[in-house]
Parts: sequence; C-alpha cells; structure tokens
Amino acid sequence: MATRAAGRLDRGASGVWPAWRPSRVALRRSGTVLLVAAALASLPWALRRISFFDVRRLELVGARYLTPNDVSRALRLPAGTSVFDDLKPLQDRVVRMAGVLDADVSRRLPGTLRIRIREREAVALTERKGRLVLMDADGKILPFDPTRPADDLPLADADARVGQLLVRFRAAEPALYARVDVGRQIRGDVVLESGGTIWRLRSDATPEEFRALALVLSELSRRGWTARELDTRFSGRVIVRTGSGA
Repeated sequence: MATRAAGRLDRGASGVWPAWRPSRVALRRSGTVLLVAAALASLPWALRRISFFDVRRLELVGARYLTPNDVSRALRLPAGTSVFDDLKPLQDRVVRMAGVLDADVSRRLPGTLRIRIREREAVALTERKGRLVLMDADGKILPFDPTRPADDLPLADADARVGQLLVRFRAAEPALYARVDVGRQIRGDVVLESGGTIWRLRSDATPEEFRALALVLSELSRRGWTARELDTRFSGRVIVRTGSGA
C-alpha cells in the first residue's frame, strides 16, 4: 500500500494504478489557500477605500535644491489619493522634473509618501541674461534657485570643459576647489582665479596635476611667497610666475 499526504493511491488487484484523486482534506486545504490568496490580492483595493490611508504628507530625501512644494506640484495628487495607489506613475512624474536624474517613490503607513531624489549636481554659477544661474558639469543650466544651496560655488563660463574640470578638481582637492573664485575657458585650456592668482590647467588635467598644484601652493605659503600665476600645463611641472610681466 502506498500513501500520499494530499491523497491516496492504491493499486488494485489487477496491478493497474487507478487515476489519482485528492482527498477531502487536500481539497479543503486548497480551497483555504485560494481564499487567502484572493483576500490578499484584494487587500490593497479595499484599503484604498479607507480615508485613514489617504496621502497627507510628502517626505523628500536626497534633494538639495528641490522643495516638497516643487515635488507636490509635479505630482498633482488629487484629493483622496491613497498610499496604496500605484506608485509608478508618481515616480515617472518626479523623474520627468527638470534637473532630476533619478527618483524612487515608496509608501510609509498610514499616510506618507517617501520620495528619494537624485538631482543633477551644480558645480558653478554662471551668468545668463543678466542674472546668476546654476550650471552642471556639462555646462548646462540647471533650473534650480541659486540662492538655496549653502555651497560657495565659483563663477564660471557655461562650458563643458570648465564644468568637468571643476568636478574632477573638487573630487581630488576639495579644499583647493573651495578657494576658486572664477573659472574660464581660454583657447581650450581652463583658467581658474583664486584671490588674484591665476591657475592655468589643461582641460583634461589629471588628479596628479591637481595634487602638484596643491603642493606648490602649500610650499609658496610656507615660505611666505606670492605668485601671479601657476601653470600646470607642462607634464610633471608647475611653472610659477611672479611679478607683473607676461
């Protein structure tokens, strides 16, 4: 005799196995599982009808320039929106916002939507139509209010070579980047100004060249010397120019 938990198999006298038939216990269990699955599937729909789960708060994470009001206007949430509504359309609306690289929308019960945002990063201020605006590493204008960030950003040409060099410069020498007042592109090179001193760099300058510039500036400071210009465009060398001559 052979038995199974979900049914019973008995080979008859003829030696032929009859068709398997589930036991009543198995049928009852299967029915219970189906009922539970159906109940779980309908749970979000049922909860959406309860006002206790209406969205009452937006929690913004990762944003430096955008405010909850900015995001709220982009979401266009109608009254009675539930945290159990489909979040994908909301996430798509945030991603389409100017200046946003990526976003994720999740729910926090009972009535909060948490929105994680990754914005395009500002590296400098630039002038556009008589006013200062933010620009990114590609020299593109960002649609953010330049008065919101606490960073002291340099003023720069809206040029990708300047923007990308500033990004690398900030990553390699953040203290030195903080001293930059102005960044310009001149004949393919990047010229940075700091406290009346000019730093000339190739647009593709490497972290090693940034460190060499930092070391020379440190040595000049240690000796109490001042320089009119430091030129790092010659591989392995930093040319120091003093005085008012060319």
